[in-house]
Amino acid sequence: TRLVSDWSSDVCSSDLPLASLYDEIKTLPGYFTYDDVVAFTLLLHIQNISGVTGDILEIGSYHGRSTVVIGRCVQPGERFIVCDTFERPVEETYPDPPSPEGLRRTLARLAPNLRQVDIRASRSDELDLDGVVLRFAHIDGGHSYDVALHDLRFTASHLAPDGIIAVDDYQHPIWQDVTTAVDAFVAESGFDVVADVNRWAEPGRKIYLSHPSTPSA
Repeated sequence: TRLVSDWSSDVCSSDLPLASLYDEIKTLPGYFTYDDVVAFTLLLHIQNISGVTGDILEIGSYHGRSTVVIGRCVQPGERFIVCDTFERPVEETYPDPPSPEGLRRTLARLAPNLRQVDIRASRSDELDLDGVVLRFAHIDGGHSYDVALHDLRFTASHLAPDGIIAVDDYQHPIWQDVTTAVDAFVAESGFDVVADVNRWAEPGRKIYLSHPSTPSA
């Protein structure tokens, strides 16, 4: 088995090792850690080599740390839908508000091979994903119970059989409604927890969910 440092230079977009990529994105405002970079890239790469296809959704991009990492793993023919309220945040005021134009510039610089990106300045409850089937989704939008649960249910309704939902701020000491919403969603849906990852230097965890496993015959 190769170490992360060995494979990190040849997965997804191969022009930049993950450590170097993180050095670039950590200059952007945000909370996406090196642990998150590794986990997202690994899961998206596993989907790529396993032939799992579909579009990709991010709810809550802020200045694009996670958006860059995801964007570098989007395959030809796939669409990357990015939803953020940008200059009109719902729950809190951004100290440095992002903009769609700024996000596009960041993606052009750090994910130059990304072609199919659909940036939507809207709330998640305004999203129209008619006909979209998702293989990966990152939920980091509103942190109230109702919004987080809506985002989970809405995303799950568009998720491919082998798709993955990554949720930010699980068991975060401030955003406890997110934990309650995730636990309620898992209980009602039977979704499996694929991974529950501690994050160095940031409170809260990323939790990764997928459809219930098919029982053996």
